[in-house]
This record gives sequence, C-alpha cells and structure tokens, in this order.
Amino acid sequence: MSGQAQHHITHRMVPLICQALITAPQDETVWQEGLRMLSNPKLKTALTLTSSIWLPLLLKGLEVSKPRAVTLAALRLLDHVAEILEPMKSCLVKPLRALGKEKELENLPELILVVTKLDVTVWNSEKQLIGRPKSVRGGAMSQATTPCLSNSQLVPSQRQQHPLLAEILAHNVPPKSRTVQHAWSQTLLASAHDNPRVWLYNLYQATLESSDTPELVVAFRLGPLIHEELFQTAFMKCYTLLEGDPSFKNVVDNTLVSLFSDSSISKDITVVLLELLAFFNKDKREFGSSVYEAAKACALNHFRGALNEPLPGIVLWYWEQQAEAFPVQENIANLVETNIRVGSYGYDAAWSTTLWLENDWQVEPEPMWITQLSHWQQALDAQEKLDQGQELTSFSSFNTKMICYHALGNFQQGYELAQKYYEGLNDNERRNTSHWATAAAWHMGDFETMSDYLAFHPKGTSKSLYKAIIDVHNGQYASAFHHISKAQSLSYDELQVQLNLGPQVALKSLAKTEFLVELQEVIQYKSQPELRESIVKIWKKRFKRSHADPNTWLKRLEVWTLACPPTTEKLQSCFINTAKLCESVGMHEAAQSILTRITPAKPPPGCQVEYTKLRFEWKAASQPADHEHMKAILNKLNIHTKGYLQHVGLNKQAIEAEGLGLQPLSAMSDATPKDREILSRRYFRLAEWTATLQKDDWVSDPNSTVLNYFSLASKMDEVWYAAAFALAERSITIFESKACSRADKMAVTSYMVPAIRGLFLASRTKESPEFVIKALLRLVTLWFRFGENTAVLVEVENQLNVTPVEPWLSAIPQLIARLGTPHKELQHTLINLLKDIASHYPHAVIWPLLTATQTRKVEHQDGARVIMSFICTMPDGIRLVDQAELVGKELIRTSCSWLEKWRSMIDHAIPRQELMEVAWHEIPALWEDDIARLKAPETPDEEHFIQLFGAQLLQVDKTLRRYSSSRQVNLVHHVYNELYKLYGEIEAQINHWKQPGLTLHLASTAPRLLSLRDCILTVPGQYDPHIKLDDQAFIDSFKPLVDVLSSKQMPRKLVIRSYTTDYTFLLKGNEDLRGDERIMQLFNLINTLLNHSSEAFSRNLHLLPYEVVPLSPSAGLVSWVSNTQQLQSMIQINRAKNKQNSLNDRENSALLNVSKMYDKLPLATKVQRLKAALSLSTQSDLKDVLWQKSPSSDIWIRRRTNFARTVGVSSFVGYIIGLGDRHGSNILVDQLTWGALHIDFGDLFGVAQERSFLPEKVPFRLTRMMTNAFELASRGGLETPGTRGTFKQASLIVMNVLRDSRSTLLAMLEAFLYDPLLSWTVSLLISHIFSSHYTSQAQPPTPGGGKRDDKPHGVNYAVPLSLAQPQTSKGASQSADMYEQIQNSLVATYLDTESYMARVSGAGMTNSKALRVLAEIERKLIGYHKDAEQPLTVNRQVQELIEEATDLKNLSQGK
Repeated sequence: MSGQAQHHITHRMVPLICQALITAPQDETVWQEGLRMLSNPKLKTALTLTSSIWLPLLLKGLEVSKPRAVTLAALRLLDHVAEILEPMKSCLVKPLRALGKEKELENLPELILVVTKLDVTVWNSEKQLIGRPKSVRGGAMSQATTPCLSNSQLVPSQRQQHPLLAEILAHNVPPKSRTVQHAWSQTLLASAHDNPRVWLYNLYQATLESSDTPELVVAFRLGPLIHEELFQTAFMKCYTLLEGDPSFKNVVDNTLVSLFSDSSISKDITVVLLELLAFFNKDKREFGSSVYEAAKACALNHFRGALNEPLPGIVLWYWEQQAEAFPVQENIANLVETNIRVGSYGYDAAWSTTLWLENDWQVEPEPMWITQLSHWQQALDAQEKLDQGQELTSFSSFNTKMICYHALGNFQQGYELAQKYYEGLNDNERRNTSHWATAAAWHMGDFETMSDYLAFHPKGTSKSLYKAIIDVHNGQYASAFHHISKAQSLSYDELQVQLNLGPQVALKSLAKTEFLVELQEVIQYKSQPELRESIVKIWKKRFKRSHADPNTWLKRLEVWTLACPPTTEKLQSCFINTAKLCESVGMHEAAQSILTRITPAKPPPGCQVEYTKLRFEWKAASQPADHEHMKAILNKLNIHTKGYLQHVGLNKQAIEAEGLGLQPLSAMSDATPKDREILSRRYFRLAEWTATLQKDDWVSDPNSTVLNYFSLASKMDEVWYAAAFALAERSITIFESKACSRADKMAVTSYMVPAIRGLFLASRTKESPEFVIKALLRLVTLWFRFGENTAVLVEVENQLNVTPVEPWLSAIPQLIARLGTPHKELQHTLINLLKDIASHYPHAVIWPLLTATQTRKVEHQDGARVIMSFICTMPDGIRLVDQAELVGKELIRTSCSWLEKWRSMIDHAIPRQELMEVAWHEIPALWEDDIARLKAPETPDEEHFIQLFGAQLLQVDKTLRRYSSSRQVNLVHHVYNELYKLYGEIEAQINHWKQPGLTLHLASTAPRLLSLRDCILTVPGQYDPHIKLDDQAFIDSFKPLVDVLSSKQMPRKLVIRSYTTDYTFLLKGNEDLRGDERIMQLFNLINTLLNHSSEAFSRNLHLLPYEVVPLSPSAGLVSWVSNTQQLQSMIQINRAKNKQNSLNDRENSALLNVSKMYDKLPLATKVQRLKAALSLSTQSDLKDVLWQKSPSSDIWIRRRTNFARTVGVSSFVGYIIGLGDRHGSNILVDQLTWGALHIDFGDLFGVAQERSFLPEKVPFRLTRMMTNAFELASRGGLETPGTRGTFKQASLIVMNVLRDSRSTLLAMLEAFLYDPLLSWTVSLLISHIFSSHYTSQAQPPTPGGGKRDDKPHGVNYAVPLSLAQPQTSKGASQSADMYEQIQNSLVATYLDTESYMARVSGAGMTNSKALRVLAEIERKLIGYHKDAEQPLTVNRQVQELIEEATDLKNLSQGK
C-alpha cells in the first residue's frame, strides 16, 4: 500500500469511528470497541490533527453515567493521547474529578495513571488525593488544581488561558449557529438544477451546523467526506427540531416531494435523499406519507436504464418491497433487472428471480439477462431460439451473441457476425458493441478491421490498450508507448472502482495492467533480440502465477503472438494449458482453435499437441460412453507412445518388464528428464484409460496392465503427484479386493509397500496443500495399520530419510496421536520423525506435545516426554520446554478452579437412587491425587479453598478409608450427609461466580504466569513456519485480570500480550478440545478446496475457522472471534429494543402450553403448536437487524448475500459431518461482514439425531427467521423457503466441491477414525461412580430420602450412550455383522464408484460405531439420502435436504 493511501485510510478512520459513536450513543459495545480502536498507535498522527472531532466524544465517555467498561476504555484512550491534550487538559479536570468521587472507580489503575500523567489534582470520596501529580510532588499549586468553575463564572482572560483550545473552538464552533429554518431556506429549498455537487455540499454543511448537537456542529467545516457520513444523523436532528414549526415542516416535506418527482434532478441528489428516507425507516422515524410515496415512485421509475448501468442498492430495497407487496409478472421482471444492475452480489438473486418468473408465469428469461449473469451458452441458446423464424437480426440479438461469442472464446463466429451486421448499426449501437467486435477482429488477426471498430470504442483503458496493440503490430513503438502510458493511468482508477464489484471483475482489470507490461516487453522482444530468452522466461513464470481465467489467458497469448508465432516451442506449454482450461470450462471451440494454431506442420514423435488432442478426443468419447471410439483412441495412444519410445531409442518390452516392484528402471537409465516426464504422462493415461474400459475387471485380470503402467508412470517421474497417488490407490484396491490380511507378508510386500512409497512420493511433490495433506493422512493410516511388517517399516524409514519435514507440519496432530502405539519399533520410528520435525520447527510441536504429556496413557506420555527431552538438548530448548510446561500447567489451573473440580467429583460420587448403589470403598483411590494436593496448595486461591473446605474433605476421605476396612454402613450415612452439605456450599460459591462481570486475578489464581519473563514461547496457535523466527508472535505477558463468562461451563476470557499485539482467547476447562482442533483442520482443508473452485472463488464461499489449541484432554484455548454476536442474542436485543420482550414467553407458552411433557405429544399436536408459536410474529427479527445495522443499502446487499452464502456453506459441511445442536447460541454472526460462524462441536457424527430425548430431525438449522433474512427470491412464491436464491446456489456449489473431493475429505476423516485420542466409546476404566453420572439423568436423593430437583449437569459426549457400551463377545459379533452389512449392501449400491470406507472395513477395524459413522459420511458424499437405492444428483440432494430442514414436522420434534 502506498504511503498516500495509508495516510488517507488512517485519517479517514477517525471520523468514521466517531460517526459510529455518535449514531449509537447508548450502545455499550460500540463505544467500548470504538474507543479501543481510537487507542491504536497507528492512528496517533491522525488523532493529533482531528482532536476537535474525537475530544467531545472522549468527554462523553468519561461521564459517570457511562458503563464501567466504556469508562475504562475512555481512560485508556486518555492515557494514549495525554501528550496531545496537554494544552487542553483543563477541560478534563471536571469529568476526572467526578470519576474520582465514585467509590468503585477511585482506585482504578487507569484513573490513577491518567491523573499522574496529566498532572491534575483529583480527590476521592474521602477527600484524599488520587495519584501523585507533579504539581503536588513539587509543592507548587498548578492551575489545574484549582476548583473547576462553570462556564458562566469564567472571566474572558480565564477562557483564553489555552490558545490552542481557543483556536480550535474559534475555527470549528460558530459563535451562533444558524437555525434549521434559516439553513434549509438557503440550501434545501434552493434550486438543485444548477450545480448538484455544490447544492449537496451546502446542504451537508448547513444541516450539520444547524443540528444543535456539538459533536455534529464541530464537524461542519471538515469537508464533504465527513459531511456525507454524518448528514443523515444531522438531518434527523434538524427534522426533530421542526416539531414546533409544523408549517415549515410541511414546506420541507413538499420540497422533498418535488425533488423526488423531478426526473431532471441529478441522480446523486436523488440517491442521497432515498438513503436519507431509508435511515429514517431504520430508526422508525416518519416523514409524511406523501414523501414516502414520492420516494417510492422515484426509486421505481427514475432509475431505468441498460443492464450494464450500475444501480444504487437503495433502489433494490424499494423494488423488493414492491414485488413482495404485489408479486405480479411485471414487478418480478423488474426485480430481475434491478438485481443484475446492483452488481455481482445480486447475480445469484437475479438468476433465482428468473426461475421464479419462469415457474410461476411461464415467462422465458430474456437472453440478455442470462448473458449478464454469465451463463453464456444458455444465453446463446435462448437467443437462437428467439431468433428462429425471424428474417432480420435485431440489435439486441446481435449484442447478446457478440457478448456470448466473446465470453466463450468463439472469436471466429463473433468476427463473422460483426462483418455481417456491424455496418448496419447506428452510432450508439456501434459504441455499445465495439469492444466485442474489436476483440474478435484482434483474435482473428485482422488489424485493419480492428482499427475501424476501435473508432467507435468508448474512451477508457481497453481502448488505449487496443490502440497500443495496433501500434505494436504496425511497428509504431513511440505511439504504442504513449497509449500504454495512458492506459496504465486509466487502469488504476478503473481498478479502484471495480474492487467493490467482486474478485473476478477486479482480477480481470488487474490482468489488463499485466497486458500493458507485456506489450512493453513485446516491443523489447522485437527490438532487442538479446533479451528474447529472458523475456520468454518471464512470460512463462508470470503465466504460471496468474489466476486461471480462460478469457484472460486467451488475451495474454494474443499479446505474445505480436512478438513470436504460436508455434514457438518454449511457449507451447502455456498454449496447451490454456487449451486445457478452455476445454474444462466448456469452451471447446476456443480449445480446438488453440491446438490448431500450435500444431506443427510435421508433428514430431511424441508431439505434446497431438497427445493433448487425444485427451480431448477421449473426453468427448467417454461422455456418451462410446466404447468403440474409446478403444480406438486408446490404440492411438499406444501407437503414439510406442513411436516416441522408438524415437528416443528405448526398448518398450524391457521397460514394461520392470514396471512392478520397487527397483528403479534400469532400461531408462540413460533417458533425459524431459523424456521421462513425457513418457510418464503417456503411461499414466494408458493405465487410466485401460482401467476405465475394463471397469472393475482389471483388478482380477492377471494380464491387466493397469497397475504396471501406473507403476511405470510413477517411476519415470517421481515428482508427479498424480502418478504417485494413483499407484498407491490402485495398489490398495488390489490388496483389499483380494481380501488379503495384514499377516500375508507377500501381499503386503507386493501391494502395501509400493502404495506407501507412492504416498511418500506424492507428499514430496509441489502440489496444492489439499493434495499433500490427503497423501500424508492416507500414509499415516497405512503406516500404522501395516507397520508391524518388516518390509513396510524398512520402506517407511528409507522414505523418511529423503522426505523433507515441512509437509509433515500439516499432520502433526495425527502423528502425535499415534505416540501411544504399543508396537515399539513403530513408536521408535515415529519418535525419530517427530524429533526431526522438532529440530527444525520446535515451536510447531511444543503445544501438541504438551497436550500429549497430559494424557492418561503411559506410552503416550513417555513418547511425548522423549521428544521434549530431545528439544531440551537444542539451543534454548530447556527454556522453551520449561516455559511451555509452566504456561500449560498454569493455564490448566486457571481453566478450572478447585471449586469446580470438587463440585464435579462430589456430584459424581453422590448416589442417584439408592445409597449403596455407589462403590464407596473405591472413591478414596479415585480422588487420591486430589486429596494429596489439598496438603500442598500452590496459589492463594487454593489456600483459600483449603481454609473453607479442606478439613471437611480430609475428614470425609478419612471416614471412607475407615469404611473400606470396616464396611460399617453408618459411616456411609455420615459421608453422604457431609458430601451433600459440601456440595451445597460449593455450589453456592460457584453460583456467585456466575454473576456477570466477575473477574479472576492471576495474582491469586496463577501467580507464576505474571512472573514470566524473557519468554521464547510463541503465542498458542500463532506460530507460522513460513515466517522468520524473529518475526513470530512471542508471549510478552498475561493480562492480570481474567474475565469469567457466565455460561454453564464458565470459560475464562484470557488476554496474552505479545510485542506486536494482544491475543484474546477463550480458556475452557472440563472440555476436550482435540476434536474441535481436528474439525478446524478439516475446515481449513475445505476452504482450500473451495478456493480452487472458480464458482466458489468468485462468490468468496468459505467457512470461518478459528484457532483451537488443546492444553490437555480436559482444557484448551480457543481464539476469541471479535465483532461477533450470537444469533439468539441478536434476536433478543432486537425484541427488547422494540419492547417485545414478552414475545419469547408467548411463543414458549404457545409451544409448550400447560404440558411439560412436550416430547410425549403426538406429532400432529406438536406441529399445530409450532405453527401457533410462529404465527405470533412475522419472524423478521434477523431481517430487521440486518437492515437497521447496515450503514448503507449497498452494504446491506453485501451483508445479506454474505450471510446467505456462509449459512449455505456451513449448513452443508455440517450436514456431511453430522453436526448437531445448532441452536441460536451456537451460531455467531460477524457484525461487520455478516458471515455466519459456528462454535461448539460437541455433537458430531449424527449424535444429536440419535439421542433419546427430543432427537434432532433436521440435517441443519434453517429456520423461518433465517430464510426471511435472505433476499426475496429465496422465499417468494415458494412453499419451501430457501430452495431458490443465494443460499441455494451456495449450497449447490459447496456440495459439488465436497462430492468431487470425496476421497480427500474421507482421508482426513479416516484420521478421525484411527485417532486413539478421540474417544468413540466410553472408556472401560471409568468406574460405576462416574459412569452412573453419564448413564442416568436422575439426581441423588436428599438426606431426608427424597430426590434432588431435576437439573441436568452432565458433560456432553460426542457419542450417544446407547452406542457407548463396552465391547463383549456379542459386540464383536455385531461388529462382524456391520462389516457384512457394509460389504453386502453399502458397497453393492455404490454403482460404478469405489467405496472408500468399504476398503477401510476390511482392514481389521474393530470400532463398529466409527466405521458406521464414516460409511454414512461416504454415502452422503456419493449422493445417497436416507434409504435411497440410487445416488441423487447434487441438485436433488440439496433440494431434499432443504425441504427436510424447513419441514415443520421435523422442526417440531427436535430441540
């Protein structure tokens, strides 16, 4: 970013933040965050120049009536700007003294620091000095210590005591502001026709000046940018002041009506006024009805234009209201065009609206609509259909076809069409189509005609670019440089405008700037032959790094052909890659045209162009499954490969004889790397195509060449991912299809060892991250499944020696999870690998290792400690390990206090029904370690706990030990009474903790954290191996105060300070976050997959992951996601704001009625009650909040679109992994972007659908309130909302990506399956005392024999209890039955697809629950739904899931 841009942004930030504070005077969160942002050191320069804007707001923040959090933020800001305010500190004395008199604020460290720094005298409530001002220390009384006089008491000389403050006030606050009547009479009522920009400027300035609000008045001289931001607020203030003057108010209303009614008024003025009315609507203020009617008529009638003319978002708001109120054909058609014209964020809504129009009114969409929405082939077909039977071609038809031909790369057809009809167009029509005609002529090499078309081209970057191209072709380099320079200056402005239109549009504009650079290089190429080789290298490198857009690549190739012919050998790969890209997106004619242009007159043996043609032919033949043609193409490829082998002097039989096995190809020892690469590709296609023709028969055919050819391809090019991974997959397929066992050493050596080598080769390639992680996860699974075999272990060790450690960083959690393997040689190899990783990246493994040392499995602990001991041998290793252990231990201590631990242990120990149902004699052994800790407290909090409860707990333990030896029942009665009493006392203490605003002091809870110095430990989750170690975020200190959140588990809000910034975390105890960590790993993988999909990339489809750092099996850190709010909280706040608090109670009452046994009601009654509850409101809370919180209509459109898209992505990813419990508190919404973020992944893999009480019936959460927040097209005219629109389109795209990436996702999920740290069943080691807590919701009896009130207090487990029983012989039988079921029904119904989980099932799996879950996930990824016998299409699968999610029958049954 340039210095000028940085300067503009920082100086723009301060007014915008202040505007937010002004517009939300009562919003605590906004004020707290706004004051915090003003304290940013980067804004200090801007604060110095804008004190007149933010100083009044700072003074408001220091008011006693403000919430304490706001006051603290204001004091911190005051500390930050103390130097700036030194000349003006007298205005701060009064608010600081008011704060000092408040008992709860007088001892605030922030207040003391500010008082000392500003050198002012402030007294507390007991008339004692706060802090030690310099004036007091020096003995002299400064002027700041004198009593603060009121403004009326100050004499003029006193008012002039600070010249800088007086100057600011003199220049910014007028001595006497104009009245609203006077101000608007000279501006609003003046003529708006002469100079609209001046008229708006004067209106802004006059409105701010006359608003009678100091914060707004001081801004009226600050320029138009500030005026525009504050205008709406100031206008509302002024309009409110007119309540006492109804006659002038009517004049204002009539003036607004006339402005809206005058079509000759500038659109800039109209948009400002329409946005003004929308602002009033958000604040529930009212103009006269005539004003609203005039505004509506203006929005609907005054903005008509061509589809390529941008439209302000406010017009869409009016059109949606109109279409919703009157859903007729004309309104829906206008809504289509409006959505198109608002830009890319409205395209999906526009397309869905065309479907609405087509379904309900049988109206075919206009071809130009389809064109604008980038459905080129459909638009072309629609236009051809429309043109049938017409003798003359209309301009609309010509324009549509030219655009589509250009987009599809059919330049010859576009050229011929322009040659035929362009001359017959009028000048305006020529201007509108000249771009497409010029481009077509350029691609056809007709530069003379191109020049003729260019004469009508509108001015801009493209015209200057085309002129430069013609000049370069004609050798007029001086003129070319002139046009290049002009285009470069224009492209910057164009790019700035298009950044808001979406990434695809911006990328195309960015590509133009690269073309201009390459045009200069073309001139160098032609004029300086010595530079040609280096220029070609630059072109190839730039091409490889550029975004893969076919139209952009086609233009780039045409620029190159100005310098050298298409047949230039060094550029051949770029032309071929462009042809492949065109073919993959359906631009077949463009692909064929490229291949035709680059085909040599006499193709040499092994010609890459001829090979590419064969690939295209195969694709065309395989789609209709033309087997005869496919066999002919395979035969051509055989001949092609044989010819090249003969050409390079290699023996085909000798090479193919060495294909299988691990030995290198001695027959190719003399082959060049280029020859090996070419032959590798040929043999890979031979294997792939042969397998396609043979279907599943190749596995059992002893003469099949499939595996041999894949092996050859991998050996010939060891750095090619596709061949290496294919070899592994095919080897595994043969092994499993032959039902080989792990004990079959010959089979393992023949198939598994080559598979493992292939996966190692794949992991070493420079492929995209999702492919590497896929190979690594499969590799880890095979390694530990077959690692007991000597051949496998030897191969693994050999490959580890030549494999770099960097790829393993993405699989560290899976590696460390295997440390507890009982096989010593396997563990030794793994430890060596982890040592190797630690030697290069110690900070990447230190936190996972710390977690591993906390597990209960001894082998796991020992393995982790061996690696940590190795780290200690490294430079600074001892410090790193010591600090990690100290921080980890203290954070775990902070995450769960002794109060919470003992409450949980006592709760588990107290019987639920009968006194003797508990094995009392076993309890002392279970809490032995905790009893021992009572005798050695380490912190003040622990000492305080011992003072309160230590003696009683020790006495209970002593009594239980007596009972263990004597078995006297009366001792049990005594223990029970004591435990019950203790439970009540501890529970009372914990309930006090749940009060809002409670904070813990680390000095009492974990004092060792505060004493940490010279830390070389990175902040958890922030280590980046691609950044230099000196630039990493190291822990500097911990914030002394830790907030306790008042939720059920009482997590802590912890701040870790680094030298660069502060990192906020949620510190959670009593929860195993290792599963959440794996889910975030999965989310990051899915985001990578989405980024590689053009459809997903253009829409910015993504999940919102966050950092999860487990510290132990029961504690961990979760990064704090700022600017988010719970969905449920947003709804409740909106209802409270609108005084609808009783609505929640009425909805609950309608749903539950008088009966508490809702789950026992008949389904029909549940549905009826749900309908009654829904009918009590319009279910528009989210819709209203989205509209009201959006500063402008354009931002509203972007936020609404982003909300629908992120809900779609997260819903279908959640469906795949069986994510449940998606209530309003588990879905967060980013308040800036309105992206939906999911938290709490406790209910995974369909658990919520299998629970006994109110099981969930919906695949994901999609309520009426959520669909109502989407655009109108997603619900208008539909029985099932959400089955059309932006949400549906995002869902289709993400489901396509997930299904296409099935094997990648299952490879990662398979790691879940084999991860020994992720429990799928309840441990057999849990005693009856603790297991009874999870298997029963009954409460312990009271000392009097009764039961405690029902109050769930259990921990959520990621597996239903019905499936978490210990394995018995019967369980083993069930497991075998499960494999049989999968083998006989699941696999059989997968048609021609290979079942990934079917292969897993034959590998000695014993966890039937895990296997069933992952088999179900694979069914979903293939397209099976419920009991369907055939896989569904993506569209049908998505449709059925949305229908299920919105079905009232399903919604009424679950929680």
